[in-house]
Amino acid sequence: MLGAVRKLLDGGHLADARRACELILRVAPEHGQTLSYLGQVARREGRHDEAIGHLSAALRLLPDDRDLPVLLAKTWRKAGQADRAETLLAGYLAKAPDDVAALVEFGRNLMDLGRVAEARDVFGRAVSMAPRNQLAQSMLGMALRQLNDRAGAFEAFSRALELAPDDVIALNGIGNEHLEAEQFGEAIDCYRRAVAIQPTMIKSHKNLAFTLSLANRLDEAEAEFRALLAKTPQNSEARMDFGLFLLSTGAYAEGWREYEHRWQFPKFDEQDWGGGLPRWTGPGQPAEHVLLWGEQGIGDHILYGTMLPDLLARMDGLATIAVEERLVPLFGRAFAGDRVRVVARGAPHGAGAQCPFGSMGAFVRLDAADFSDGVFLRAEPDRQAALRRRYAALGRPGDRLLGLSWRSINWVVGSLKSLDLDALLPVLRRPGCTWISLQYGEVTAELESFAARHGIVIHQDPDIDATRDIDGLAAQIAALDGVVSTSNSTVHLTGALGRPCWVLLPAGRGRMWYWPREGERSPWYNSIRLVRQPQAGDWSGAVRRLSEVLDDWC
Repeated sequence: MLGAVRKLLDGGHLADARRACELILRVAPEHGQTLSYLGQVARREGRHDEAIGHLSAALRLLPDDRDLPVLLAKTWRKAGQADRAETLLAGYLAKAPDDVAALVEFGRNLMDLGRVAEARDVFGRAVSMAPRNQLAQSMLGMALRQLNDRAGAFEAFSRALELAPDDVIALNGIGNEHLEAEQFGEAIDCYRRAVAIQPTMIKSHKNLAFTLSLANRLDEAEAEFRALLAKTPQNSEARMDFGLFLLSTGAYAEGWREYEHRWQFPKFDEQDWGGGLPRWTGPGQPAEHVLLWGEQGIGDHILYGTMLPDLLARMDGLATIAVEERLVPLFGRAFAGDRVRVVARGAPHGAGAQCPFGSMGAFVRLDAADFSDGVFLRAEPDRQAALRRRYAALGRPGDRLLGLSWRSINWVVGSLKSLDLDALLPVLRRPGCTWISLQYGEVTAELESFAARHGIVIHQDPDIDATRDIDGLAAQIAALDGVVSTSNSTVHLTGALGRPCWVLLPAGRGRMWYWPREGERSPWYNSIRLVRQPQAGDWSGAVRRLSEVLDDWC
């Protein structure tokens, strides 16, 4: 009878396996192996509490069983009780330190607890004991990847695939390494193989859709996103990514709807500044006082802020605009009036409903024709005029005054959006230009070294801290004839001020959703022109094109 139950379980006939277990337990309610099988049925059906009860009872009856501690620990981990799983496994491994399966599960549990370095060491022990255990190799690769040891991760994943070419964890891991290296074709192949082997491998399916979008294989990407969401409609991360994909293709109405799922994604890195107020559902909803609050970074505040004039024109009643504190002077100058006030996020406001900036698009940006010129900010006039006089005195009469920013500090893709000053030499050597640094962060030594090597001075203004004094940075930009920048918050500020700006735009993961997939114009800012990398990592082609563009402009 137990053999038949095992076959039913292995064949996925869970309802039949459950009925068979229940029949056995009527006769022998303390039969440990049957309780174990019943626990495994409940576990596969997602009833974790029931599974824990059956597996715990089985372990009490079969204390020497080597599989039960691992099964019970896995179930506790799936039920979000990683601390209990750790206690069980630590005790078991003290008695059976050579149990590789238990070691691997212990490491996975440590990963769930965020103790990745400890997990790496545990997986390393498992690999040293059983070098042909592909799961140990795959999990070692995952830990090494999270610790940014990419070479070690690639080696571990590769060994796992040598042992088991259908190891979906390793395939996904190798795909991730190719994705990091902007090798989209290779990444797509890995993810496709993983999904074909295990259609329920949601991570690989999401990664496949995302990578197809980066490779501009748009029809395939959309099909993969829709197939994934048909399987897992509650997957908030996938819905958020699908929303950004749709927005990047100009499908604004559906894109904004899907992007709203960011608030259900636990890892979306933004505080809810709405203070628990009910969500405002748009100009059709009467509201005496609405809080409109900025989300994410400075650049996001400004990008979404371009929608505020259109939205405010459609609103009745009062509006409080709450923004990052450094932006209060700029936004206050833009929106001063009887019905609107600007405060720092977290300040008292008295509103009765709220709406985050990124949700305003569903009201005012449903079609390409809905976009404005993007200009809504104004620099402080006297400060702008004084800076113009100061910067003009740095060069020769008639020089163009150009601002320069060459780096992004975005922690995920900042390196892809940044370049060295030496890479900009063909542009910086051009005659008739005086260059002013708009780069945030400490760059004095970098500029001095560049000047010593090439005889080209990029002037810094010691009175303006581009990180803290955003109002001062706005006055700088407004005082210039134009700006050359990589894709960072300086670009958004320049566009919202209506100043000419040439953006050196990376390909691949560094191209943000709000920059269109082709062409030199942005729907968000009329004054911005995009100068694209011809392929990921190739700044030389973009810089050559920028030189040609500036030749025509100058």
